[in-house]
Formats: sequence, C-alpha cells, structure tokens
Amino acid sequence: MTITLADAPAIPGLRFRGIQRPADDATIAELVNAAMKANGIQHRLAQAQIASWLDHPSNLDLAADLLFAEVDGKVVAYTEGGWEQDNDGGRNYSIWGEVHPDWRRRGLGTALLRWMEERQRRVAATHPDVEKRLESWAGEAEAGRLALLEGHGYKIVRYDYEMERPNLDDIPSLPLPAGIELRPALEEHLRAIWQVEIEVFRDHWGSVDDSEASFERKRTDPRRDMSLWVVAWQGDEIVGQVLNRIDHEANAELGLKRGWVNSVGVRRAWRRQGIARALVAESLRVLRDAGMTSAGLGVDAENPHGALGVYEVSGFKVARTDRVYRKPL
Repeated sequence: MTITLADAPAIPGLRFRGIQRPADDATIAELVNAAMKANGIQHRLAQAQIASWLDHPSNLDLAADLLFAEVDGKVVAYTEGGWEQDNDGGRNYSIWGEVHPDWRRRGLGTALLRWMEERQRRVAATHPDVEKRLESWAGEAEAGRLALLEGHGYKIVRYDYEMERPNLDDIPSLPLPAGIELRPALEEHLRAIWQVEIEVFRDHWGSVDDSEASFERKRTDPRRDMSLWVVAWQGDEIVGQVLNRIDHEANAELGLKRGWVNSVGVRRAWRRQGIARALVAESLRVLRDAGMTSAGLGVDAENPHGALGVYEVSGFKVARTDRVYRKPL
C-alpha cells in the first residue's frame, strides 16, 4: 500500500510504503551497510541480525513504525520508530533512519523525519503522563545527520565512545578476589546471564529492555557464541560478566580480525574490587585465542561506575564519538 507524505520531495517515481518481510530484512541491511561504508564507519550489519530484531520486536509495531521510500521500485531510504522506558522513569521515542548515499540531499531525510515525529506523537498520546522525548543519535562524522537533527530542534544530551585496542599484546594477568571464579558459560545459564545484564544496566544512563522479546533476541542473535563469554561466579551467583562477540561477516568484508568486549557488567554488591578489569583482561585473552588481533567496545562517556578508566588502563583508546540527541515531545 502506498503511503502519502505531505512533505515528500518531488522525485519522479518516488513512493512510500510499509515493511514487506522477509524481503526487507536484506533491504535494511544493504541500505545501512551502504550508508556506513560511505560514512567511513567500520561496522556492517548481517541480514540475520536484522531478522532477529524484527522477529522479536519490543514496543515496535512493524506494520506502523517502519516506512520505506522507493524510487522506481528500489528502496532508497527508510525510517524506524519504537519506544523505550528510560531508567529515569521517562519514555524515549526513537527516530532513526538511513538514506542511501546516492540519494542524499534531496529532501528524503527531512520527509521521513517529519513523518516519524508525527507518528511518535500519536503513539505517545496513548501512553501515561510521564516525561516524553524524541531520541536519535549520530556519529560525529555524519555531517548530514547532524545537520538534519540539529535543524529540527534536537539537542545533544550525551556522548558515547567507541574505543579500540589496536593489538592484543601485553595483556595483564589480573586475579579475581578470593572466592570468585570463572566458569564456562553454558546454554542453561543464558537466562540468568541475561537477567544479570538487565540488573547491571538499570544503574546506567538510558534504558534497559527487560521484555521477553529482548531475551528472545539474545537467544537468537546470530553472533552469539557463549564460548567467548567470560562469567564470574561466587557460589551459585553470577557476580560479573562480559558477553564478548566476533562479527565474522563484518570482519570478512572490512578485512579485520576484531573482537568486541561487549556488555561488561559487575553487580552492585561486588563493585570496586577490580573484578571488571580482571574480566576485561580475560576477555582480551579469549578474543586473542580465537584468532583476533584487535578489540573494540562501546561506553557511555559519562559512565558513573568508572568504566572509561577501566578501559583506558586496559589499553583502549577512543576511536569514534557518537552523540545522543533528544527533543521534548
């Protein structure tokens, strides 16, 4: 079904439509990857990742919250909404999208942004009376996206860093406190590990998705390899963990051997004992032994638990800065 946009640019053959699955799983991956390549971003998305996300959506109406722009039957842009409950009690209504590099600066981004803003206003009107804000994000090198958001009244509220350790040499040997030990992550531990991840990140800025759909995405993530995970236990309790991963498809395309030190977390009662740093060091060894030669991670620039310092002393340096934008609804 064709959808009419009041702000649509005058491009011959342009039409807007909703999602068509499963074909659009590949469409989204191709579009996002083309944009990341043009922006010089060293990431790629696999189609299977998109499928896992769309198979188990949280607070996302696939029929109403995604819009695709086609020119003569070929998708040239899309936008995606959804919302999240923030840890501060408010709600964040996402505004996200991509325009193919060949079709930028023709008004597509503006039209899709305005359409999604109106969609999110309608969604928010059905929700309880809490603080509500539109939220988006952009890398500092994405000049077009920065201009679009700032031109529509979005303000920077936070920065995220992507950090890199360019080699996996000279990894320190750091003992865990007495009584805490590492054990292999097994399939039967998956839900407990996910629950610890939810618990730990409730203390952080932003939002945490504790829905069953979130667990299903964890379970079906095509990148999940529990042999890479580092989990610390005390008795029958998990006290901290790092859910490392290797994006094999992205590495192959980018010519990298990079692993990700992912979702580092220590539960509140066990913090300030050096556990996080020991888990990061062990994660680097795990990635090295899996054949990787570098490691990356993401961190909130204002993380209140000292994460940035842990990563810096572990040999990571900031490689890219992303901005989080918000605008009151």
